[in-house]
Amino acid sequence: MNKFVCLALAGLGIMLAGCSTAPPPVGCTGLACSRPDSTDRSLVIWWPEEMRHGLEGPERVLDFTVVPLKD
Repeated sequence: MNKFVCLALAGLGIMLAGCSTAPPPVGCTGLACSRPDSTDRSLVIWWPEEMRHGLEGPERVLDFTVVPLKD
């Protein structure tokens, strides 16, 4: 009986461990994927909400500006 209980608990533990580990997400998801990163050819300037005055409508959601860099 004792061996059976130990084996049952070990099997249950292995099954639960397999179900609880999720693979890491591949790639990016959400809004972060559509936002550009700075490169050696361009600089991305992120604007805080209080500095975006004067923008209305769809432009209001643009919280960054991409500036090309010269050699």
